Amino acid sequence: MSARTVTAVVTGAAAAALLAAVATVGDQWVQEWTGAEQRAVAAGTRTVAVPPGEETLVCPAPASLPEGADVGDSQFEAAPVRTATTLDAAVLGAAGTGDDVRPPRTTGLGGGRAAALDDQGGDAAAARAEADGVRTLRATPVAGQTFLAAGTLASLTTQGDLRGLAAGECAVPGTSHWLVGGSTAVGATSTLVVQNPSDRPATITLDVYGPGGSVALGGGGTFTVGAHEQVTTRMESVAPEQDRLAVHVSSAGARVTASLQSQAIDGLLPVGVDLVGAGVAPRRALTVAGVVSRGEELDDKHAPRLRLLAPGDGDGTARISVYGPEGRVVLRGASTVELEAGTVTDVPLGGLPAGTYAVAVDADVPVTGAARFDRPGALPEDSVVSGTPYDVAWAHAQPAPSAGAEGAALGMVALPGDARAEVSLAGVPDERDPDVDPRGTATVTVRAYDARGAEVASRDVEVAAGATTGLPVADLTGGDGEVPVAVRVDRADDGSGQGSGQGVVWGVVLTADDGTAEGGTLVSVLAPTPATAAAGDVAVRGIDAGR
Repeated sequence: MSARTVTAVVTGAAAAALLAAVATVGDQWVQEWTGAEQRAVAAGTRTVAVPPGEETLVCPAPASLPEGADVGDSQFEAAPVRTATTLDAAVLGAAGTGDDVRPPRTTGLGGGRAAALDDQGGDAAAARAEADGVRTLRATPVAGQTFLAAGTLASLTTQGDLRGLAAGECAVPGTSHWLVGGSTAVGATSTLVVQNPSDRPATITLDVYGPGGSVALGGGGTFTVGAHEQVTTRMESVAPEQDRLAVHVSSAGARVTASLQSQAIDGLLPVGVDLVGAGVAPRRALTVAGVVSRGEELDDKHAPRLRLLAPGDGDGTARISVYGPEGRVVLRGASTVELEAGTVTDVPLGGLPAGTYAVAVDADVPVTGAARFDRPGALPEDSVVSGTPYDVAWAHAQPAPSAGAEGAALGMVALPGDARAEVSLAGVPDERDPDVDPRGTATVTVRAYDARGAEVASRDVEVAAGATTGLPVADLTGGDGEVPVAVRVDRADDGSGQGSGQGVVWGVVLTADDGTAEGGTLVSVLAPTPATAAAGDVAVRGIDAGR
């Protein structure tokens, strides 16, 4: 008796497998594959529409003090002011209302109350609101169109131990997340939050790395996150006294998201808080955008620094390329870094002229990383302590861009309404040999969308190879009205930059005032959420599977 099955005919990996089979069988089979047989297959093939499934992005938890931190004399309380937390989101290329399609919306981690994104502008669906706990962003792509979705949760605190601007991107759930940043040294707190938006429980395994290599966690390295729940872990309780920290979160049973809240104090002075998002998985080439230097000296402990981790079994070497407003900058004594397997290494970036930089890392072993920079502030006039408070920003690694990458969209970032934003663009050469001078330019288009989803501004920007270019969002929009809810970057429609031998990496540097007379500045950095291409039609045909 003959069994019958249905097989999907697809491209990409399936096509490669078919070619491999052809090569194995030989030319005889190819010659017997006659035109008549091809026509018969075509006649029995049908095109079936495959509607895209709903996409979900989970936003990080708002910044908060560790449990038990707010104790003591009222003059020295850890939280003298309220933390204001907002959620901003935008979606392009999503399906609207219909019989089986729900509009783009935000919901709680476990569902509950849903808030539809506003699409009165017609270009995008967008939202800007105070955050009332953990939120998820949900939208259904349109088949065959480029889908862009971005959300940002931002917590702003002007005084106290949480003084700072902590902003993090809403992330796509996955089974592996690399978090590079933070510390568990004395005075520092790193809080890991793992969120499970699915209907199944997830089993989580942690791998933690520090300056001495892999950290033994004991029973604290494995736990379960229930469906539609989150679990918070104080990293100093499972991996104490780690001055440099990197965490790998692995999930089995369900896809999850993960983030770190990094916060520190120096005696009674706050020295920064930020949300550390998951960066790129270990690879041999990566980039970090939006690294700001104030012109600090090489030995300044508040100078920018690059953090690297090679988590494999072998040691390696990394070449560091730094690109700034005036072009490529040579790092004295740090252009080449030795990597010890499993050891977290900090590379100082002091000595750079003031400006915003991008860093490219090329290694002979897989590596992941991030960069941080500090910004000094001021204490209130009635403060009972003295000194200089700082805020900190962590910028996580992105894949190294390529000049020949497919698709025009270079991602989107949602912008908090309480912060100033600058888009930092960098032309990263495909050839990063230090003896080869970067040449050429690429043109990108930066677009801004308001809280109603309307495109309110756009500008073409030329990005020189081996250099960075900054575009304040206020300059893009003319400085009128409220801060846009999102910006996106695309390769220019005219094909500029094709064959230029460079790709473009970008990020958004956020700044906000702390409310003091001196106007101390709070900082954070956001990386773009990549565009995705929604699934379209597939071809299927029936075959005889044998007797």
